[in-house]
Amino acid sequence: MNINTATQHQGVIAWDGAASYPIDIRQHVSFSFTFKATADLPVDAVFHVQAAPPNSADPCTPGAFVDVPEVLTCVAPYGAAGATQSGFTIPAGTKKGSICTATLPCRPDAFIQLVATAGGAAVEAVAVLSGPR
Repeated sequence: MNINTATQHQGVIAWDGAASYPIDIRQHVSFSFTFKATADLPVDAVFHVQAAPPNSADPCTPGAFVDVPEVLTCVAPYGAAGATQSGFTIPAGTKKGSICTATLPCRPDAFIQLVATAGGAAVEAVAVLSGPR
C-alpha cells in the first residue's frame, strides 16, 4: 500500500544495506518507508516489519521486537488472505537508483524496524515521519 504523507521531519535511516535501525514513532502521526536500490537487484529484496513496545527498564529504548502481522484493509470477493507478516518486496530486475515508497495502514507499537529476509544488501531504506502527535 502506498501513501503520500507530508514530510515534516528529516528522514531517519531504517536500513543501510546491512543493519536495521529501530525508529521511535510515538511522537508522529504516520510513517512510511522510502527504499533505494544501490545496485541492480539480481533477486527479490524482501523486507518485513517488526514492532516493539518501550523497554520496561528504559522507556526511551525498544523492548523485544516481534513480527507485525499483515492488516487487511479490504477483502477480495474470493476470500480473505491467510495470516501473513507485514512486508515489502522490491522485485528482481529493479535497476540501480530506483526508488519506491511503502507504508503500513496502522501504527503497530512505539518502535518499528525493517528486517531484510532476502536480497537486502543492495537496498537502503529511510523512514519518513510526519506530523507531531
